[in-house]
Amino acid sequence: MRGNFVYLSLEPVTNMIYSLGISPADFLNGVPAIPNQLLLLNAESASDAEINPHTRLQTLTGQTQIRRYLLGKHEHPVKWLDYTHGDDLDFLLPNEIAELLYLAHMDTHIRTPFYAKLQNDYAYLTLRDGFYKTYYRHLNSFDHVLEVSIKRHLRAMHNNRWVFARPLAISDVPQEILLQLIQGLADGMIIAFDQLVERHRIYVIPVRAITHPERQATWYSQEEVYADSREVASLRYDLTTREWALSIHDNQVFSDVMDLI
Repeated sequence: MRGNFVYLSLEPVTNMIYSLGISPADFLNGVPAIPNQLLLLNAESASDAEINPHTRLQTLTGQTQIRRYLLGKHEHPVKWLDYTHGDDLDFLLPNEIAELLYLAHMDTHIRTPFYAKLQNDYAYLTLRDGFYKTYYRHLNSFDHVLEVSIKRHLRAMHNNRWVFARPLAISDVPQEILLQLIQGLADGMIIAFDQLVERHRIYVIPVRAITHPERQATWYSQEEVYADSREVASLRYDLTTREWALSIHDNQVFSDVMDLI
């Protein structure tokens, strides 16, 4: 699905972020540390992959190999969990392996996808048309991922508007703004960079709330996504002072999730 925008929704019980516009590079550049070992839930032809005899699933080891794998092109959807120790996989019970297979096949969890035996921090599922489901053991690990993505999208819009301008130096998004945005994820939210306007050297980026989240499985175009949304806030970046601000037009949208995260 084309378009310079970020779509996000949050399932707070399992810390699952459903997203469009958050790239694998955003994830890698935003998480506190790149995992050192991955359990691949889909068969892959990666030359670095090995077979774990107990689960009969492939594994990858080493941050360099994992970065190359996650940023590469793939014939099949990329689906994985991280894990801490090599022999942790050997202690998984048949029902736990079955849960992992269900997660990969159905793109959803039976129970929480975080396992004490694996000590995994993430579960990562590539879906259709650029959508992802990412589970975070610690939801605050998503804060910097979102910030990295926001800065990337804004930089892309600036470069498209001013082809011969210097690269835009963007300051960090304040933590309180990131938390306010995440509070608006109950039914889904769009950060609409392609609706950006410039006013007195301030970029104004509409933030839109999803009005019909039940239709998300039927979205196949940007127009369909935007048709099911309304503007509830605006994210602002001042090019002169390099300061961020968030103007909220509908406070109710940004309080629904507060008690759940």
